[in-house]
Amino acid sequence: MVEPLFCNTDDRSIVYRFVSDLFHVCTYFVVDDEKVIIVDPGKMNDDVYEWLLQFNEIDKIIYITHEHFDHHFDVNLMLRYPRTSVCFHSDNFASAILNTRKNLSHYYNMPVETTCNQISIFNYFHVIATPGHSELSYCFRYKNLLFGGDTVIEKEYLVLKLPGSDKAKFKESVLSLRNNIEINTVVLPGHGNVFCFDKWII
Repeated sequence: MVEPLFCNTDDRSIVYRFVSDLFHVCTYFVVDDEKVIIVDPGKMNDDVYEWLLQFNEIDKIIYITHEHFDHHFDVNLMLRYPRTSVCFHSDNFASAILNTRKNLSHYYNMPVETTCNQISIFNYFHVIATPGHSELSYCFRYKNLLFGGDTVIEKEYLVLKLPGSDKAKFKESVLSLRNNIEINTVVLPGHGNVFCFDKWII
């Protein structure tokens, strides 16, 4: 089920969330009159796609917080829908999400090869590189919200033992975030519940 989380009165945008059955990945949708921004389209069910049909006439831009397959499981399917594209943040991101070993799907016997031919020229988020959980981890700031992926996440969900994880880089990312993100920012993590940035304990 797609559930509404917030309404922004400044631009009348609404933030929705869907929680996948696959590893309970949180997919977020930021919807306004002109576009839908989709963060981390994991494995979604038919109800989500039926809900998305109402937005066929406006642009849909996909953002992916990191290369792990559970956070981009349905990108190939979503790109079949009209006016849908992906926003990339580095040159090697496309190759990482295509590679089943780098995106880890090989190790779960669920090969996911995400191929993105439709690249968005728009960038609506402030993109912050936050390596540590993975080599190509990013957080996205949007107004007073931070899409934290698997980086800014409650301690019980934090994983730093996967291929590509780096504890030293994670500590650097944490320091950078703490120095640049306002404490009253609302965090929308890749797994788990929404929380305020000043409550982030690791």
